[in-house]
Amino acid sequence: MRKPVIDISECVLCDICVEMCPDIFIKNQAGYIEIADNVPDTVYQSLEDDINDVIKTCRGDCISWGEET
Repeated sequence: MRKPVIDISECVLCDICVEMCPDIFIKNQAGYIEIADNVPDTVYQSLEDDINDVIKTCRGDCISWGEET
């Protein structure tokens, strides 16, 4: 199953991903963006178009699709 991944070293903390797809992308207590915990695979599938839009819009070009191992 594909899941989004964030390269934190490239993230510019613009919060666009959180605004566009808050069910997947969250800002943690330290102020960094991360993928929400315990998101069912069905949610990734249902929000795939939204996640693709986030990937295209990301100012830091730091979000991509990864494969779960």
